[in-house]
Amino acid sequence: MGTLDIPIRSQKPRNEGLTCINDRGVGLGAWEDALQMAGEYVDVVKLGIGTAYVMQNLEEKVAFLQSRDVHVVLGGTLFETFWAQGQVDAYYHFVKGLGLQYVEVSSGSYPIPLDDKVAIVQRFAKEFHVMAEVGSKDDEKQMGITEQVAQAKALRQAGAGKVIMEGRASGLGGMYDREGKADDALIDAMTQALDIGDIIFEAPQEQQQIAFIRRFGPNVNLGNVPFEDILMLETERVGLRFDTLSATRPQGQVG
Repeated sequence: MGTLDIPIRSQKPRNEGLTCINDRGVGLGAWEDALQMAGEYVDVVKLGIGTAYVMQNLEEKVAFLQSRDVHVVLGGTLFETFWAQGQVDAYYHFVKGLGLQYVEVSSGSYPIPLDDKVAIVQRFAKEFHVMAEVGSKDDEKQMGITEQVAQAKALRQAGAGKVIMEGRASGLGGMYDREGKADDALIDAMTQALDIGDIIFEAPQEQQQIAFIRRFGPNVNLGNVPFEDILMLETERVGLRFDTLSATRPQGQVG
């Protein structure tokens, strides 16, 4: 397209530099337009919270996205609800019937014991790419740093392909405080325990996305990205936005 000197981005299908979009009700027409414009930049679409369970055209939507080289995963809250009602087997058949390749295992809403999460990850990892989330949506029930790191390592060892750091869709929970500022001590501990490419940082707010790109470079994995931010995030990644113009190749960048 041009001759600009911009950071090299990993190409699809990629293992690092993932952009995971949080879809809480985007129509097929909107997705068709978005992927025609920016399909190269979308790796995973999460059908957020429990929307997949009440969506009338779920099978059609999943088939469409996957036909466009975009993976689909169901929101963690839906998985946790199945678990809370003792229906993990039913959840397995649900995602299997949809032809999904990705599964999220989380405990952000329900306090699922680590042993249970590990066993579920081990089971699903035999057939799916598992994205295992650590952290709680409830600030009053948030685990300490040591516990979160230990859980992340256990889930990774159990077979999780990626570990997601909880950030909520609002960007005001999980690893963030009520002003949306990330817990740097937690991030430091997590990135010392795991390879940066094995972590997905949920970053729904622009300033959160920018902060992770400035810190880890253009090929950091980001999740819970709003649908409307697809192109904007890519400009942030490659330094075509003022906030990352001079900081897209920091020390310790991914890629």
